[in-house]
Amino acid sequence: MLTQLYVRNIALIDEVCLTLDNRLNIFSGETGAGKSMLIDSIQFAIGNRIKKQIIRKGENSAYVKLKFEDLHKVALSFLEDVGIPYSQNEIIIERTLYISGKTVYKINGVISNRSTITKVASILIDVHGQHEPQSLLVVSNHIDMLDSFGDAKFISLKNHYDKTYFRWQKLKNKLSETDGDNRKKLQLKDMLSFQINEITMANLKLNEEDELTAQLSTLSQADKIMTALQKTYSLLNGTDDFGALSCVGSSAKSLQDISDINPELQTFYNTLIEIESNLQEVTYNIQNYADNIEYSPRALLAVQTRLDVIYSLKQKYGNNIEEILQYKMQCEKDLYEISQSDIDKESLQKEVSNLEVDLNNLATELYQIRITLAQKLEQQINIHLKDLQMPHALFKVNIQSINNFTKNGHHNIEFLIKTNVGDDFHPLSQIASGGEISRIMLAIKTVLVLGDKIETVIFDEIDTGISGVTATKVAEKLSTISRSRQVICITHLPQIVAMGDENYLIEKNVIHGKTHTSLTKLTSTQIHHELCRLMGGVVTEATLKSAEEIKNLSIKYKDSCQ
Repeated sequence: MLTQLYVRNIALIDEVCLTLDNRLNIFSGETGAGKSMLIDSIQFAIGNRIKKQIIRKGENSAYVKLKFEDLHKVALSFLEDVGIPYSQNEIIIERTLYISGKTVYKINGVISNRSTITKVASILIDVHGQHEPQSLLVVSNHIDMLDSFGDAKFISLKNHYDKTYFRWQKLKNKLSETDGDNRKKLQLKDMLSFQINEITMANLKLNEEDELTAQLSTLSQADKIMTALQKTYSLLNGTDDFGALSCVGSSAKSLQDISDINPELQTFYNTLIEIESNLQEVTYNIQNYADNIEYSPRALLAVQTRLDVIYSLKQKYGNNIEEILQYKMQCEKDLYEISQSDIDKESLQKEVSNLEVDLNNLATELYQIRITLAQKLEQQINIHLKDLQMPHALFKVNIQSINNFTKNGHHNIEFLIKTNVGDDFHPLSQIASGGEISRIMLAIKTVLVLGDKIETVIFDEIDTGISGVTATKVAEKLSTISRSRQVICITHLPQIVAMGDENYLIEKNVIHGKTHTSLTKLTSTQIHHELCRLMGGVVTEATLKSAEEIKNLSIKYKDSCQ
């Protein structure tokens, strides 16, 4: 139950603090006074997305605090689960919206988030907006309205169906993609097989290209290399002791006898000995290298052909042999996955078939329970419609089987009505007027509210399109609901105002050049004056007498229901 509402800097509201009655709270006022701001403030606090323009002009933030008493302790149990402390049965929800766009939520002083706020609020309060009756005209909403009458077992079954349907839909889409890409898959499979075979047949080796490039350089310049090596060998080895090797050896021998005279001579001698040794080694290597050179046009052609193969593969598969071999490995992996997909397709088809069996069983269970729910709903709504001055109206839930699965089962649901004796049933959109739609929605809400544990219900202008005796019946229905839970109602009708246990007037005034919306709790005399305004706009002895009469009739009705 909402015990207190505090609003600061919301639209035209500067600051308001209200303590609410535990039964029927009625808010009235002139059109444009800002009655909807009250509902907007509550919607704001419980997490509805609202633009920052709701902040009162010239202020840096907007703030709303709702104080609840959780008599059934359902919301308190949820707070325990999420680790939020509480005292006695009290739950305080706060929201602050800053001009920067930042929002801060709190539950019992603990910073929270929108998801938790909306969850707690859904347990504590139900807001019936002024445009909600129009949702009755949208057929897709009907199944959700019917399902809202289901018990915990039904909700569990529906959740099970939802999960199964989601899995089935996902696999169906995957299977469809597999079928649609079958031709592309075969083409890719042939291409991968060709590329793998081409690289495999080449029998590539790491570093092979560098070695072949060196061989090509040698074979293509064999004559030039041989000529240079022979000349170098002759100069080093020479003839008649005139080669470089002989000259260095003779020079070293000349210094040998004096090398021990001083260190410098010893250094000269050692250097010449080292040079002679190096020359001997390089001369031997040159001769050996020259002896092993075999110029062969066939060998040159073989090297060139092999390099052409590598170059061709590099153009298609990588910048070097290592990348080509890595590409081959990726192709082998892709080919394996494609081959496996054929096996996976069979597995998918089997799982889809199994899920369809499960879906059919679950949908059939939902169908059977919905038939029972529909019968109960029809019976109860028809009783309430008679109370709401629709004595000949009959409400019907049409459940039609279909040949495919949807997110709700294998059947569609539509609300039908006939308002006159002898008429056929028709969709609501084809036969119901605005006032009838409001009364049908009130009947549905009455059945729903009386069947759950939500302690606070808000009706924003439930009186659209009704007047006279019907308005009195709507007021009586609101009073009936308020006997078991708190009701907050915004209205234009004197019959509903008169039925209030507590009444509040919403007014708009200009103070010091700024517009303000204020809320005032009305006294008995003020209620009579408000009734006069709603009935004719002028307070006279006659209208006051009428106001007193309509108020007394309301009191008499409430007393009779005790």
